[in-house]
Amino acid sequence: MPDHMIHFQPIGRKVEARKGRTLLELGAEAGISIESICGSEGKCGKCRVIVRSGITNVTPLNSSEKRALDKVEQASGSRLACQASVCRGGPIVVDVPQESQRGHQRLLAAGTERKVKLAPAVRKIVLKIPPATLKDLRADDDRLIELLTEKARARMKISNGVHRYLPAALREKSWVTTVTAFRNEEIIRVEPGDTADELFGVAVDIGTTKVVAYLVDLNSGKILGTESMPNPQIPFGEDIIARITYCNRNKEGLQTLQKVIAAGVDALIAKLCATVHLEPDDILEVMVVGNTAMHHLFFGIPAQHLAEAPYAPVVRTPLVVNPGHVGLSTYPFGKVSSLPNIAGFVGADAVADLIASGLYEDEEVGMMIDIGTNTEIIAGNKDRLISCSCASGPAFEGAHIRFGMRASSGAIERIWIDPETKGVVVRTVDETPARGICGSGIVDALSEMLAAGIIDASGKIKVSKELPGTRKNRQGLPEFVLVHGDDSSTGEPITITQIDIQEIQLAKAAIFTGVATLMRKLKVKPSDISKVYAAGAFGTYVDASSAIRIGMYPDVPIERIQFIGNAAGSGARMCLRSTRMRDLAERQSRKVEYIELAAEKDFQREFAQAMFLPHRDLSRFPNAQQ
Repeated sequence: MPDHMIHFQPIGRKVEARKGRTLLELGAEAGISIESICGSEGKCGKCRVIVRSGITNVTPLNSSEKRALDKVEQASGSRLACQASVCRGGPIVVDVPQESQRGHQRLLAAGTERKVKLAPAVRKIVLKIPPATLKDLRADDDRLIELLTEKARARMKISNGVHRYLPAALREKSWVTTVTAFRNEEIIRVEPGDTADELFGVAVDIGTTKVVAYLVDLNSGKILGTESMPNPQIPFGEDIIARITYCNRNKEGLQTLQKVIAAGVDALIAKLCATVHLEPDDILEVMVVGNTAMHHLFFGIPAQHLAEAPYAPVVRTPLVVNPGHVGLSTYPFGKVSSLPNIAGFVGADAVADLIASGLYEDEEVGMMIDIGTNTEIIAGNKDRLISCSCASGPAFEGAHIRFGMRASSGAIERIWIDPETKGVVVRTVDETPARGICGSGIVDALSEMLAAGIIDASGKIKVSKELPGTRKNRQGLPEFVLVHGDDSSTGEPITITQIDIQEIQLAKAAIFTGVATLMRKLKVKPSDISKVYAAGAFGTYVDASSAIRIGMYPDVPIERIQFIGNAAGSGARMCLRSTRMRDLAERQSRKVEYIELAAEKDFQREFAQAMFLPHRDLSRFPNAQQ
């Protein structure tokens, strides 16, 4: 991050940290609406923010803040944005909690989901147990296991700690009890009476930038609720490598990031339960997916080796732990499970994508692309599947882009440029005045600027009087005006600069290099790809024709692109509902081959060619428009 900049997370906006300006004022300049209803007098306490780094560059706590913030909040770096001012030069990172934001960030939760036969790992069995008598002195556990073995046709062990609940569970309802079994191997709960109708689980997709949780009734398979939030690890690093670096540089780094993400998941589960009048103690299993780094950090597993050659993960196989192991407040003898990883950064979320898309059973060659801070690609069919991960970085989330931001209110999400007049039309999230540009808008901008002749194939902006909207900014860099100051929410023009374009070129080049490498390994051309499954929020909201024009997607007919939404969440729910699907996920994870792009001899050449729009080798893009 450049010196003298203040970076607002999790929205991802930054402005110059000018001395004497409050965090509230600088937030407004960055287009962030921080709640404040007392006229900046420090009385309402609505503008709480957390200074994650650069605290010495901010004025000390004043009396208003000491009254509004308790000792714990003060110790954690919490401040009132209307009272804390920049006092010296240097970088500052400020976390704006969701409750302090007036706008809302759009987080994709829905996804295409294939039907599965219900067969969850947790099931309830109601037993009528013969009561103890002077003639039948068997211990409670013996009589329960004997009857359960007869009824379930499986001999199970009782989880350590559950025994203490046996006496009440058997006697309170006249020896009618409900046993909860996990995979017909372990008794994880005993309850008095018949509670067979109460069987609940939660599926969680932990993305680098967002976390989504789904409450599922495992008796019916119905989704009872969905909650989402920005990943609370963002203030510690925008991307995977930054978070691993944080862990390496701080003695308690891994513990900190693990606690932060566990607390976030716990909060989502609590909100889900509250909406349907359940308690977290009613949740019997939590199924978690995420890329390899997010998986390791959630389970408290050191992840530093993922950032070092040969990039080997610690764990590939599925994990099953108790909630206390990761710090969740769900039923203590329940389970927290994960799908398997594949290799490198291709993790459990990619396995979930694969299961949800059905690519693994397709006859013809297809490709699944989940674009994000880390992009996972799987290509092939039922006979062969190969995968790779691409370090696409956080540019599509708005990082390192002058007016970049995440997809929250006021973010430009679609752009159209008239090829003749160069006039610009934009659409924003929630159709509110523009305050920045998110990933789908950034892709549109490059695509439309290329088609209108505002940039050339190298990405260079052609500054000319004949091209309205092109100009040089105060730093002398070429830029193109998307929204004039009179029409933006901040009063400042929203532009795409030459540096912004270079950042997007780097991101799209990383993705296309992965796409091209997998096509080469499979010995196929774009025309041979029968279907492209576009997964994730970016894949859902980006315009496919724009992505093809700049060379991010393979050059296939638009009708071959199938948007499957948050497929990672869909796959997690499918595997929560069905042990057959999680067993299938395990088999497929072993089947998928992994390609480490950095080890490919043509990687640097392919990457350099992919920096052009759409690509230096235009034979790969016969339909590309220049």
